[in-house]
Amino acid sequence: MAAEIHSRPQSSRLVLLNKIEGHSDGVNAAVLIPKEDGVITVSEDRTIRVWLKRDSGQYWPSIYHTVSSPCSCMSYHHESRRIFIGQDNGAVVVIDLQRVCVCVCAAHQNRVSDLIFSLESQWVISTGHDKSISWMSTQSGSMLGRHSFGSWASCLQYDKDTQHAFVGDHSGQITLLKLDEQTCSVITTLKGHEGSVGVLYWDPVQRWLFSGASDHSVIMWDIGGRQGRTLLLQGHHEKVQALRYLPLTRQLVSCSADGGITVWNMETTREEAPQWQESDSCQKCEQPFFWNIKQMWDSKTLGLRQHHCRKCGKAICGKCSSKRSTYPIMGFEFQVRMCDDCYDTIKEEDRTPLATFHEGKHNIGHMDMDPSRGLMVTCGSDRVVKVLISYINVCTDTVCAVLYAWII
Repeated sequence: MAAEIHSRPQSSRLVLLNKIEGHSDGVNAAVLIPKEDGVITVSEDRTIRVWLKRDSGQYWPSIYHTVSSPCSCMSYHHESRRIFIGQDNGAVVVIDLQRVCVCVCAAHQNRVSDLIFSLESQWVISTGHDKSISWMSTQSGSMLGRHSFGSWASCLQYDKDTQHAFVGDHSGQITLLKLDEQTCSVITTLKGHEGSVGVLYWDPVQRWLFSGASDHSVIMWDIGGRQGRTLLLQGHHEKVQALRYLPLTRQLVSCSADGGITVWNMETTREEAPQWQESDSCQKCEQPFFWNIKQMWDSKTLGLRQHHCRKCGKAICGKCSSKRSTYPIMGFEFQVRMCDDCYDTIKEEDRTPLATFHEGKHNIGHMDMDPSRGLMVTCGSDRVVKVLISYINVCTDTVCAVLYAWII
């Protein structure tokens, strides 16, 4: 069922502790059980499994439950020992581990994409491919409200203090709503991604919202600053599918479909990427772009393709933007197009990376972390669940103690 990987700690990387295998289809969510050597997983194979580590060092499913439809997402509340599972048929399943009982509620007309349990309000809030968000009472089992969007609602975060919900969708936008007992109101819409939003993470202390999308980018939205400040982070080659902010060390961990794991330094002062400017001709050499028919006719020249400098945002031609450079302070960890003038202003120290890169070595569709133990669990469509020790946010002594406790 599970293979144990014996590894010695090495700095600046993740160490694989265990591989959990046993699902017959893709694993859509995996969470670490707080204060226990256990993992909960849900899968497209219609099973919910609670894996506990035995004396042999292997994980074995101590609880194995099969439902009527593939499991698409999960939320686990440790204090009440309840697992909330979204299904492909639109239902939400609640499993009470203490009472060993199951409750099924019809929440959506299509696949449930994300869900969250709020202990304070006793609500289960969920989003689905039926282009809606719904919230229901776990006490009465009744549906309280529903709101529809223009496209698939793909991910969700919730602020328990203000009852605000953040919903990302396939059009690339994020909607902020205020939920009440029977109604809701749309506060604002955030637009910045060029692809569908796949994951959100909300930090209630800093009041920062992080979003990852199919455009390979992460955006930090400074909701608490109330000035519209956003930071663009580009450090992936595939769509971003998992996020976690670590407030103690002010680091952001992001995971992508190709197994890339990027750890961002959010403590440093960063610059906002500029808005792209529009122009009918190059803002450096003034040569016309290919749609500027009049200037092309007057100057008897062929039109050029429009590009943009990532540092200043100006519209430029290919000849005036022949250079490439990283610029981590603006979130560009990979080389991007620069106009020649901006390229000349960048010093070598400006290229010092503000992120570290790791390989999960499998498709990562979901990720959970326990910062107090320095543990991370990842899962994806390859049916494999990996438990790793991370050196992201704990000191060397703590890492060694945790690692040897898991190995011995």
